[in-house]
Amino acid sequence: MLGIIQTIAERKIQQAMEEGALPDLSHWKNKPLPQDDSLAKVPPDLRMAYKVLKNAGYIPEELALRKEILRTKMEQCHGRAICLDEDGPYYARVVERLSTTAK
Repeated sequence: MLGIIQTIAERKIQQAMEEGALPDLSHWKNKPLPQDDSLAKVPPDLRMAYKVLKNAGYIPEELALRKEILRTKMEQCHGRAICLDEDGPYYARVVERLSTTAK
């Protein structure tokens, strides 16, 4: 069964290459994949599990706590509850600010 699926996949890939639908990745040939710096402090035997969880949308407990601390500090400064949901007015600004400070 796997042979049939593999053959079909190979044909689809070959067809996409001939049509130019795939990007040119020849510069990656014989080179390692880029390192994910966010997992640099995770022990090597746990990195795959963390990566799977990260791709599924889960975040480590430390990041969840940091987010909660940030929300509490902002609410204390403003004296009211702040909506930081993805569709809230401050979400994009907070994410932008945190991503520039993290670099």
